[in-house]
Amino acid sequence: MLSEVDKWSQKYTWFRKMTVCFLVILISSVIGFFLTLSSAFISTACLIISFLSVLGIRIGLGKMDEFKSLYVNTVPMINPEKDFKEGRSLAENEELMLSKGVSADEVEAALEALVEEGQQLTQIEEIVVINESSQIEDVEVTELEEIQEETEATELEETQEETEATELEETQEETEATEVEEIQEETEAAKLDDVQEESAQQTLSLEEQVFETIKMILRMNHCEVENLSFKTVGKYLTIYLKSRVMMRLKLTGRKHYVLTYLSQAEVEALGLVFDTPAKSEAYTSRVQFTSIAVLAQLEAQIVELYNRLVK
Repeated sequence: MLSEVDKWSQKYTWFRKMTVCFLVILISSVIGFFLTLSSAFISTACLIISFLSVLGIRIGLGKMDEFKSLYVNTVPMINPEKDFKEGRSLAENEELMLSKGVSADEVEAALEALVEEGQQLTQIEEIVVINESSQIEDVEVTELEEIQEETEATELEETQEETEATELEETQEETEATEVEEIQEETEAAKLDDVQEESAQQTLSLEEQVFETIKMILRMNHCEVENLSFKTVGKYLTIYLKSRVMMRLKLTGRKHYVLTYLSQAEVEALGLVFDTPAKSEAYTSRVQFTSIAVLAQLEAQIVELYNRLVK
């Protein structure tokens, strides 16, 4: 079975040959007209043939333009490496959101587990601190009893212990103050990084975000992305592998969707919205594009399209 592109190519070639034939007939009839001016019948016949040839040429050229337009909209003949440059990469937080095999429920459960572990560690540290405090108090009581039983030498030792305790408290206070300052600095640095990442995301257009997300999905599946590129052709965002079309999306107008070769049952099984594509689009389904997360659900389809072109 011939694909739509092959059918259009054959029709385009047929009309081109027809146009060339009519052009040859036109030239021949014009030459014949001037050579047979003495014969009114032959001259008139040459004029009629010329008129019909002009009509044939106009029809052929119109059909050629029509099929050429359809062919270009389906497989644009461009050089992506000269026409555009690749966009910048997405932020790390978006890469984590779209990481392979991780759902929102699993992320939330992992976060809850981390919080519970943090609470358990805090409780253990409090218990250790209480035990140490109890041991220190027991030691101080024992030393106090010894001081009461001993002489002036014991009183001197008590004074030394008080001095050491004061120094220990000062050291602890300084340590705590240092830790608080470090935590505050780390928090401020983290906030600054978040602001910078948000700013970087805001500078990317929707087309660039989609392209970077597709590159990220291919990297996670150990695919080479150096020859991957994109360009907006007409109303479609087209992703290329070298100069070959890998996939198409429509991100302008009222409807946003991804063109795929999946059936309606396969699309609905992924929890996505199916729509029937136009005949000129040469795909089996439209998948409604509501957010970047739709691409993560189409990961297997994206990798399959890449492997088809690589093979």
